[in-house]
Formats: sequence, C-alpha cells, structure tokens
Amino acid sequence: MALYNGPIFKERSRGASDTHAYFLESNFLKGDIIFDGQPYFEQNLKYNVHLDELLITPRFNPTGLLVRLVKNKVKEFTINGHRFIRLPSTLMGGQQYGYLEVLESEEGGLLLKKYRKKRVESRRENQVITEYEESTDYILLHRGELFEANTKNQWSHVFVAQKKELRDFFKQNRIAFKTDKDTFFKLLFNKLVNPTEL
Repeated sequence: MALYNGPIFKERSRGASDTHAYFLESNFLKGDIIFDGQPYFEQNLKYNVHLDELLITPRFNPTGLLVRLVKNKVKEFTINGHRFIRLPSTLMGGQQYGYLEVLESEEGGLLLKKYRKKRVESRRENQVITEYEESTDYILLHRGELFEANTKNQWSHVFVAQKKELRDFFKQNRIAFKTDKDTFFKLLFNKLVNPTEL
C-alpha cells in the first residue's frame, strides 16, 4: 500500500520526563488522512509536533515499523477530532508552517493553530532528562493571505475597518483571552469574518 511506503522513523529513547514530542499523547491514535489524493480511514497515527512529522504504522500491525509520511503528499489528517492541513506553498510567501490545525472555517477564511514543541535537555544526577516545552501560534487565512493572529494589534492590521468592535471584544472577553484562547479566537473570528451569524 502506497501509504506505508515512506522513510522508516526511529524514535529516540525517552528520558525520565513525562513530557513528549507528540500531539495529545505519545501513543498511536486512530485517525483519517488524505494522502496523495486518496482518503484512508481509521489509521494508526502519531503527530510528532517537535519535528512536525506525521507518523503511521500498519493498520493491522500496530507493533510494526513506524513510517514517516512524505509531507508533500499529505493534504490533511484528523486525529481525535482535530483536523490538520498543509497549506500550498504559494500562500506562505516562503515561510514554512507545516501542519496547522483548523479551528474555524468560513467562506472568508480560516482560523489556524500552529503547535510547536521545543526540546530541552538538562542534567540531573548523572542522567540527561529530555523535556518538551509546548507553544502555539494562531494564524489567519483571510482573503488569500496569511497573517499572524496572536494579539489585538495583529488582528487590527487585518480588520482595519472593525477596530472598534475588535477593541470592545478584547475588553469584554479579557478573562477568556487569558484562560481559553482557542474559544476566544474562534468567537472573534466568527464575529469579524461572518458578522451576520452573531
């Protein structure tokens, strides 16, 4: 099967840390994928956030080899209800974003989330401990252009005509911005991109 024809991926041994390089958990999760234009369902997938690599193992042999999927053949995949896409390079102006989670989708654009995990090694009692520090960025695809969307100023540069609504929204939802950014940005996106729905 073409899906399993890719470079073999060798996982590094894990240290004593409880952090890991993967999305959600380090075990395989069932997911769907569109690979080379063909959909595949209920596959054993792992998304290595640190390396931005999607990994698969044969569906009926989860203890088999771990294969790294060729990125330019992966259009999108879903793990545990989270949908990820790869944007065409023509949209990115030379910047490589890799896999991005789709938080919201409207005719006017997409609200995307980029996960990153930075590998940090430290020494404790003659042992090297590997830990991963997670960070995220929000990205807007609006009218065919990509914009960073982590702050009020970044949103203001995109939605110039709606600065007052934007300012009011940030002011009224200050706590949500600090505690649940996904929900905050989804509501803001829907308010600005498709204002007739709210």
